[in-house]
Amino acid sequence: MLYTPFSDCKTSAKQSSVARATASVVKRAQLRRGNSSECKYISINESWEDTSVAGTSTSADMSTSASCIKQSTNSGAINLSGRTLSPREAHEGSIARSFVTKYGRRYLRDSTMPYPLPSDLTEIHRQMLRTMLLCQVFDGPLCSPSFRSEPPASVLEIACGSGFWSEMCHQHFSRKGHTSISFTGIDVVKLGLHGEAPVKNDMNWRFIQHDLRQVPLPFPDEEFNCVMVKDLSMVTPITDMQQLLMDEYLRILKPGGTLEIWDSDHSLRMLLPPEESDTRGEEHKSVETQQTPSHAPGTYIITQQTSLAAPRNKFILEYNAWIAKALEARNLTCLPCTAILPLLLQESEALQDIESQRIAIPLGEIGWEQDDQRPPVARESTASPSKGKARVAESEDLDELQTALRRTALTTVVQMIESLEPILREASGKRPEEWDSWMGNMINYLLQKHDTLQDECLEVGAWWARKKEV
Repeated sequence: MLYTPFSDCKTSAKQSSVARATASVVKRAQLRRGNSSECKYISINESWEDTSVAGTSTSADMSTSASCIKQSTNSGAINLSGRTLSPREAHEGSIARSFVTKYGRRYLRDSTMPYPLPSDLTEIHRQMLRTMLLCQVFDGPLCSPSFRSEPPASVLEIACGSGFWSEMCHQHFSRKGHTSISFTGIDVVKLGLHGEAPVKNDMNWRFIQHDLRQVPLPFPDEEFNCVMVKDLSMVTPITDMQQLLMDEYLRILKPGGTLEIWDSDHSLRMLLPPEESDTRGEEHKSVETQQTPSHAPGTYIITQQTSLAAPRNKFILEYNAWIAKALEARNLTCLPCTAILPLLLQESEALQDIESQRIAIPLGEIGWEQDDQRPPVARESTASPSKGKARVAESEDLDELQTALRRTALTTVVQMIESLEPILREASGKRPEEWDSWMGNMINYLLQKHDTLQDECLEVGAWWARKKEV
């Protein structure tokens, strides 16, 4: 079992997430009581303060140094007044030019980019929490079986953000005695005080700042043993850019190297019991995917027999409508988990051993979980992958880990809705006070009144393949 600080999430996901979310709504309301025109679009120059999420402190990696950086004409920059800028000041000036503030959150200034999420510590922590969740669900930081006996010598993380996924891989392999793996991250903006992603000091890490829309990528042919791609559905539009990047992944992969992709659907659906046929209506759709064994407690394998339906919770229904409208305007997809496998299969001339694993993580207790028959659980399953049926252990109440997994999934969903405020508010047409009221009610109902959820789940997936050797 992969070690993660997940046990610390059991109480913090239940307590601190509610407090943070409620405080966020209050903070936005306070901002609007001031000059709303100023708080809507303001260039910012904020420091990377020390915060923590889900009981996991990141101050060692992501906080701003408390000591002053000595100014030097050799390493600093000269401003118009002739004063030498310290590296920190120069970097903060670059940050101010790269970002704007919308509704109290920091976003990329470049309006030509479809990426709708913030680039601040709050969002970084949400992404870290989601990464920890997926590592727990997939029983490790990488799903490809090719690394069970021999780890990759060189790894590239696409759109790396904070580099946390690479750090999880580094920690995983270091515990097995593999400490010489080189990790490279590439993204459009630099993170951290000096532009480096906030990763551990003992990690062989380099960061390359590059806009993924500019191909070819700045790497020679066949440089990496593994290329990792996570959550790129919020980055690349449904255009030829997806194919251009796929061509680049194949170019920079060594023969025999592995491409691994992780993503999550942005629209939420309801998990139906096995006897509920997907022929009941257009909103009930069977998910066609390959079943792969998993071991995460309290989660369900998505197979060809899995039935999913439109949600019943009114807040999730409204969110689904708004996110679909907002992402469509940016030519992004709400359901990337249905599109990634076909993208890999069309590269069958260059790729082999194409496999996938899709999991539904309930956001709370499932009403039919006490029944004798239910969809295959991602633990204690003895099913044949072709049948998609499983014999589940005797029904029982959720244990602490199961509750923590589901609570963490719900927390990341609520935090993501907060992060998407600019585009969701635009799609909803709500006025500021109406949006604040909706957000406050949504947080209260989803995080505190658990009975309002009706079998809704977060759908996540992992896909991997090896480049054929010539």
